[in-house]
Amino acid sequence: MISMPNNVQQFFLLRRGLGYVAPILCTMRGLGEHDIEEALYFHKRITDEIGDEDIFSEENTIAESVMGDGLAVGVFAEGRLIALRSVSYVREHVDEAVEDLGLSPEESDNVAVMDFCVTDSSFRGNYIQFFTYLYIESLMYPNRYHLHTTVSPRNVFSLKNVLKCGFVAVGFKKKYGGHNRFVLYKNLRRPGAVSTRGRKQVLLRNYDYHPKVMADGFVGYKTKLKSNGMVMLYGRPLEEVPQGV
Repeated sequence: MISMPNNVQQFFLLRRGLGYVAPILCTMRGLGEHDIEEALYFHKRITDEIGDEDIFSEENTIAESVMGDGLAVGVFAEGRLIALRSVSYVREHVDEAVEDLGLSPEESDNVAVMDFCVTDSSFRGNYIQFFTYLYIESLMYPNRYHLHTTVSPRNVFSLKNVLKCGFVAVGFKKKYGGHNRFVLYKNLRRPGAVSTRGRKQVLLRNYDYHPKVMADGFVGYKTKLKSNGMVMLYGRPLEEVPQGV
């Protein structure tokens, strides 16, 4: 990546079209008030393409994030938005996150809700979810270090990406009008570790069993494809990160 002023970065991403693939110069930057209209249109277009209400079940908070109640980052190619990530500090959402994670209300000002990441279909496969997350994490830390997000068990791609970013699944509940959601958490101030010994495997579609495994002290740390379907791997959290090479 080429570092540029004011937290702007440039890099090449592969665009895939009908019968071709090509590297395209892209720019990643924080969004401002003048970007809101384009961001709203882009978000609606992508969610309409996906067409799954169980994945996108509530209206986004793009405008609030851009205007100061969070952060919004966009990736642009040839002058148009091709990826969008939003983080919310809206009090209502933060309060829900505090409840989901069992945090003290005094920690509210240190909580960030990872809202969503959507990508143009022609640019998928470039790990955009992953590197936009790392970028926006660097903008939040050290002020916001309790990170919260929720993911549908049906959205395997996003679930896999969130876990790769270092989140762990600490809850499973119905949210946003009765939709099943994994509750995922990452503490930037106290990064944890998960034991992979004595792990458990639970099919993502086995909605009743995830809360039981979590109640036994396990957290979800990885998804894996098995012969009978996609599973969540569970391990016990460790108090300290083991020393490694």
